[in-house]
Amino acid sequence: MKTRLIAGTSTAAVVLAGAAALLATASWSTASAETSVASGLDPDWASVSTWQDGLVEKATYEATHVLYGRARTYEAIFLTNREVHEPATWTKSPVGEGIEVWKHNQIEVVPTPNYDYKYLTTSHLRSDDLSLTRLDATSQEWCGTSFHHFLLDGNGWAFTEFSYMPGAGFRSASVADSGEPLLAFNALPISLRSYDFEAKPDLPVRLILDQRSNRSTKARPVDATIRYAGETDEGHQLDVIIDGQRLGRFEFAKDRDHLMLSYDGRDGQTYKLKGVDRVNYWTINE
Repeated sequence: MKTRLIAGTSTAAVVLAGAAALLATASWSTASAETSVASGLDPDWASVSTWQDGLVEKATYEATHVLYGRARTYEAIFLTNREVHEPATWTKSPVGEGIEVWKHNQIEVVPTPNYDYKYLTTSHLRSDDLSLTRLDATSQEWCGTSFHHFLLDGNGWAFTEFSYMPGAGFRSASVADSGEPLLAFNALPISLRSYDFEAKPDLPVRLILDQRSNRSTKARPVDATIRYAGETDEGHQLDVIIDGQRLGRFEFAKDRDHLMLSYDGRDGQTYKLKGVDRVNYWTINE
């Protein structure tokens, strides 16, 4: 059975279904006693007390992104932490009651000769099984603002987007939950930290492609395979394969955190880790 994309006029959303199914397989790392085996969370990175210290993991990357036919160099910041969301809105609970999720922010400001492109991409995944509940991707530059939004909605996920490009505008659709494994490319830096680096399985998935764009994006997931590609002195390499071709190669640290060390995509997108810290970025001291 295939994951179905259904045109719709309902409120924003898409079906990012099946991430839970993927993470529930035995191919994923065994969970600790604090989480269910089906969750796929690796206790060596997801269950350690560090994540309860009230701070945020801040990973800084040297990056390149292709705009106007050239690779532009910039610094990307990835922020990862836990928070509690209320299922009615899948936003942060005002009373601290609800479902615990991972929040993964990717902040990218890419310079071009006339103005900067500003991308902010946020993934939210349940902490118990890593299923994606919300994905927000925004693009801003001098020509306008575009956004792409996926939201857990009943038996699937709903999708809405707006692009200022000619003939684009507002669009909504939904992707029905087929029960197949479904991941989002923009969430792979956190999702793949739970890959079983000892068993090294091939993982067939349905993949929502990169949503960073000022243009209309593809909501329909594609068939992909996560494949172990080898190791370096510091990390494990994973390839994302689509139609027999490598979309990109990730490298994750061998230590207990399994932090993303690098990414090299066939579209010219790259990330290389510069440093990592735990920070409080929301308190302003002037």
